[in-house]
Amino acid sequence: MKYKEIYDEYTTLLSQWDAYLKISAPLKEGYISTKTISGKKYSYLQKMVDGKLNSEYIKADMLQQVQAQLQQRKEAKEEISHINNQLSRLETAAKILDKSLFHKLIILKRCFLMDSVSVDIRKKSLDFGNAMAAIEGIPASDDTEQTLALWVDKLCSFKDGYMRVLARHNLHDSWEAI
Repeated sequence: MKYKEIYDEYTTLLSQWDAYLKISAPLKEGYISTKTISGKKYSYLQKMVDGKLNSEYIKADMLQQVQAQLQQRKEAKEEISHINNQLSRLETAAKILDKSLFHKLIILKRCFLMDSVSVDIRKKSLDFGNAMAAIEGIPASDDTEQTLALWVDKLCSFKDGYMRVLARHNLHDSWEAI
């Protein structure tokens, strides 16, 4: 494959990006504020929710754990930002070197984004796609339906399904040629 090094670096960065997203997702977000009431200090986790400031009391024995989670989330977000900058740098280089490489990287990124959504969102996406296909009158093939069902259940990646469609239409070679 031409420009394999760029493609491989991009793939590695996307994997790292996905890993940091998974690390940060369950961690607490917001900031800690402290209030003194009748001489006693109380800590609260504060964050914006639907445009309103939400405060959650933090028990004293949980304060260090919440602080650690906030720090981990901050570090993960910084890494995500750094990775996004590197991805942008590679996309810019690809655009200069070979437009088809650039398009391939963007497709790869979109496949990773599809894989990063929850099962619930995957089901809604599939339902929406099926509704649009019904309106257009162009049903998906049984193979595509099965592949998407596997993707919804996280049994295959979106890219795997995409590659199967390319192969079925004899377009797989165009992907490999880049």
